[in-house]
Amino acid sequence: MSQSEAELIALSQQGDEEAFAKLVERYQKRVYTMAVRLLGDREESRDVAQEVFLRVYRALPHFRKEADFLPWLYTITANIARDRWRRRKRETGMIPVPFEETTAAADHRFSPEALLETRETKQLVEEAVASLPWDYRVAIILRHMQDLSYDEIAGTLKLPLNTVKTRIRRGRLKLKEILAPLLEQRGDQG
Repeated sequence: MSQSEAELIALSQQGDEEAFAKLVERYQKRVYTMAVRLLGDREESRDVAQEVFLRVYRALPHFRKEADFLPWLYTITANIARDRWRRRKRETGMIPVPFEETTAAADHRFSPEALLETRETKQLVEEAVASLPWDYRVAIILRHMQDLSYDEIAGTLKLPLNTVKTRIRRGRLKLKEILAPLLEQRGDQG
């Protein structure tokens, strides 16, 4: 029988390393995926995920039982990724975002041509998201790729709800501005 999140947290707070390992196992893919989407670098995202869980381990004794764990975990992930992003920007003077494919398409119901087009479109969208200013990127990723509600995003980012809504709206407009010409150009070629 699987233990609930609350049970695992309570046991982890009491020093149960096995319970903490189960928490890590349960959430490591989400943390890693969010880091990849924010940074566009798999290797650096592995480091971020590792650092996230080290911080969680250290901070878990102070975690409030009434708080939601996942938004707290996303807050830590976003903060660490932002610090890495800023450091990389400072060191290089620019942010190269070599977006790699994060998931493989394995649905055989589509033709190879349709899969290629879908993969190319997905890559265009990922690159467009990666080019957004940080505040918009985080909000868009949390909403559309991590499926958090507006309230959860506000809690995660510790922002007023209207600020979250504004960032998502502006991020979407910016994405539309970036993607419209690219998708129109692809439509003209097809």
